[in-house]
Amino acid sequence: MRPMSREDIDAILRAIENHTRREILRMLVEGRQYALRMAKELKTSQQAVMKHLDVLEEKRIIRRAGEERSERGAPRKLYEISKTFSLFIDFAPGIFDIREYDIESVDIDDLRKEFEGLDAGEILSRIEEEIREMEKRRVKLLKLKEEIIRDMLRK
Repeated sequence: MRPMSREDIDAILRAIENHTRREILRMLVEGRQYALRMAKELKTSQQAVMKHLDVLEEKRIIRRAGEERSERGAPRKLYEISKTFSLFIDFAPGIFDIREYDIESVDIDDLRKEFEGLDAGEILSRIEEEIREMEKRRVKLLKLKEEIIRDMLRK
């Protein structure tokens, strides 16, 4: 698991700073979508959605994924996510850290063995539980780090 470059992180932060773009991404993680459908769901214009799609596409977070035939007119351009990542932002007295990890490049063969024999629902449930526990521990470690840094700065 390798951290991404500062330029990659900056591009992602600029792309997701906008609420509408985050909502578009929420829709696209569910599967391919076309602009008009997203505009209707977001209660905004198709033109506005297209501008947001252009930004996300420029940052290489999404891509065009072909076309869907329409009974009402021209084929509709479909969009899908093209980048998978995890982003951590830590901000506290003495701590400022932003890290992004490319999920696509992670080898999970050893991890799959831990879940052999379980059905998909059980696996997802265990994964969610383990992630929540790791997040709790991570926050506790950050709090301890903050306190140690604060104590060091006082001396």
